[in-house]
Amino acid sequence: MEDVFAGEEVAALKAQVLSAKSVVVTSHRSPDGDAIGSSLALKHILSAMGVPCAVVMPDAYAKFLHWMPGHEEVRFHDAEPEAASALVSSAEVLFCLDYNAPSRAGGLMDAVNQACANAKSSVVMIDHHQEPEDFADIMLSDSSTGSTCELIYRLLQAWEMQGALDSDLASCLYCGLITDTGSFRFSSVQPSSHDMASALLATGMNHSRIHSLIYDAYRLEQVQLTAYALSQKLEVFPEHRCAVISLSQDELLHYNAQKGDTEGLVNRALSIEGINFAAFMKEDDGRVKISLRSRGSFSVRDVAAEHFNGGGHHNAAGGACEGESLQSVLDRMVALIPTWSDDLQYDD
Repeated sequence: MEDVFAGEEVAALKAQVLSAKSVVVTSHRSPDGDAIGSSLALKHILSAMGVPCAVVMPDAYAKFLHWMPGHEEVRFHDAEPEAASALVSSAEVLFCLDYNAPSRAGGLMDAVNQACANAKSSVVMIDHHQEPEDFADIMLSDSSTGSTCELIYRLLQAWEMQGALDSDLASCLYCGLITDTGSFRFSSVQPSSHDMASALLATGMNHSRIHSLIYDAYRLEQVQLTAYALSQKLEVFPEHRCAVISLSQDELLHYNAQKGDTEGLVNRALSIEGINFAAFMKEDDGRVKISLRSRGSFSVRDVAAEHFNGGGHHNAAGGACEGESLQSVLDRMVALIPTWSDDLQYDD
C-alpha cells in the first residue's frame, strides 16, 4: 500500500500547522485507548513545535486511561457542549483522529460538519478503519495499520520531529499501540509495530506500569460484573462456533458499572475454545451498543455494516442500534447466527 505520509501534502500540512492560530484535535464517541493516546500524542508533538492546541472529545472515557500525560487538559462536549462545539467548528486546522466519518464523532458531529463546510478551516483525517467517508480536506487513511497511534508515529517521522519523542509522548503512543493491537496479538501487527515499540521503549517510558494501569486496575464491582456476565449472560452456540453476551441497563446499574467496565468482555467470549465469532451488546443511553470480534477469515466489519449500523476492522468492529430494545437486537443477532454458520466452520 502507498505510504500516505510520503506525499507533499504532509509536508505542507506541517507548515500550515506552524502558522495556524487555532488547532483542535478530536476523536470518536466513547473514546478508547487508541483515540485518547493518539490525540494526546499529537498534542505533545504540536507542543514541541510551539503550536498550542485543544483536545476535544465527544464524551468522557474510562478512568483507567486518566493517567496519560496531558489528560487533565482534555475538554468534553458532553460537559460543555457550546464551548466544545465552538472550538471544533471554528478551528483553522481540525484533526479527526481514529474515526473515518463525522457521524462517529457523537455530539461533535455537527461541529465537525461545520468545519468541513468552512472555507477557512482545514480538516485532516488520520485513521486506520476501512472505507472512510470522503469528508476531510486531507485524508491520511491506512487500513492496513493496527492503530491510529502508529499513524501518528509515522507523522512524527514524516515531520522529522523525532527529537520530540520523550517518555510522555511515548507513553501516549504506547497506550494506543497495545490496546488496538491486543498487546501485539492481532493480525494487523506488522514488523513496523515492533520497530515503533522499540523506539518508544528507548525513551525510558515505564511500559510495565502502563500495562498495569490499563489491564490491572479492576474495581471489585467490575470483577463482579464480569463474573455475572460470564456465568449468567453468556450464550454459546458451539454448532455455529459463536458466543454472545448481553447486559441490560438494570444489570449494569446493579453493579455500578462505569465507563470501561465492560472492556474486554467480547474478547472473553472469543477466547472460548472453538469459537470464531463473538458479540457483546449492552444498553447505553437510548441505544444498544455492540462490539464484535472474530478470529480468522470471518469479517465482523461486514456484519457490523450490514446489520448494526457500524463498521471497523476485519476482526474487530462495532455498531449501535438507536431506539431498539436490547432484546430485539439480541433476537436479531441470534436469528442471524445460523446464516453465518457455514462461514465459521474453520480452525484458524
